[in-house]
Amino acid sequence: INPSDYGAWRARSAKGEYPLPTGQECSGVVVATGGGVSTLGLLGRRVAAFPGSGTYADYVACSAWRLVCLPGSVALADACELFINPLTVVAMLLTARAKRATAIIHTGASSALGQMLCKAAPGFGVEVVHVTHRQQHVEMLHRLGATHVLNSSSDSYGAQLDEKIRALRVKLAFDCVAGDSAGALVAKLPPRSTVYAYGRLSSSYLSAIPVIDLIYRGKKVEGFMVTRAFAKLGLGP
Repeated sequence: INPSDYGAWRARSAKGEYPLPTGQECSGVVVATGGGVSTLGLLGRRVAAFPGSGTYADYVACSAWRLVCLPGSVALADACELFINPLTVVAMLLTARAKRATAIIHTGASSALGQMLCKAAPGFGVEVVHVTHRQQHVEMLHRLGATHVLNSSSDSYGAQLDEKIRALRVKLAFDCVAGDSAGALVAKLPPRSTVYAYGRLSSSYLSAIPVIDLIYRGKKVEGFMVTRAFAKLGLGP
């Protein structure tokens, strides 16, 4: 379940907004088409789809231009998250490249997105300080090839993070935890750094942000969403 799906469900269900179609992306087999040139050859094809809503169902209608036909080597279970997380990873790494950042910090590193980032970052020439909160996740990320992995529940986490920031000259962070996490990163990073908030795994609010750092040290906290990020990069509408 993508956290964005859960967040939308939680917000809308609290307001009593029913029926509540949930799920933005999926994969499956095309069982019927509406005809037309755009659907030629689609019947019976295995596809990944991004209809935008209602994918937590047995059947869903989707425009042909929102489909990607899958090669036989890609399992449906893997293709069900072909859009949101992979494109967010690409947007993060392109943003880092545009800002000439050779290293970034990423929290929530054991998530599906975090694992994708671990695999993709070397191809963009970006080093990642992966921050997770369990030791078994540290070991898992190392097995995926990560070099810099920190356990935020460790007593030495603060000192280790300071050392990574200094050694790698980190000035960019992507935070999906929220709560005190973004504030802690702002406090640790050097002047003129940016923390991008793109999730709310622990809280719907950001807290503990040192105002003095924003005013006098030129640090910034910004929201990060994949569509806006691509637009800023000149790759979207």
